[in-house]
Amino acid sequence: MEPLVQEFTRLLETITHGKYKTGEIDEDFNIRIEDLNGEMPVDLLSAGTYDSVTLALRFSLLKHIFNNGGGYVVLDDCLVDLDPKRKDQAVRLINDFAEDFQIIFTTCDPETAKMLGGNIIEL
Repeated sequence: MEPLVQEFTRLLETITHGKYKTGEIDEDFNIRIEDLNGEMPVDLLSAGTYDSVTLALRFSLLKHIFNNGGGYVVLDDCLVDLDPKRKDQAVRLINDFAEDFQIIFTTCDPETAKMLGGNIIEL
């Protein structure tokens, strides 16, 4: 579990610009988040911060399970509630992971699609 926790912490700190980190992930995937003031209950996080936490967890799991690449993840408009700075960080993170993993991202926002690049399919 320790490599998973370390990767999750790294990704969460990256997306949130160091504001949040993890203290622990237990075997049932209960997550303890900490900010600069100490523990922050997950149910008190803003929608954008919660989405940042879940994105960091998904990518941590993806890397943990498929450590040599080859896995994939489907993300459904998970950047909607992020502020502009976190959205930029999340887009960079998604594009970094897209080098080793297949990322399928659905969005109704043309700007988000443009930011992510890749193969855009309009329906």
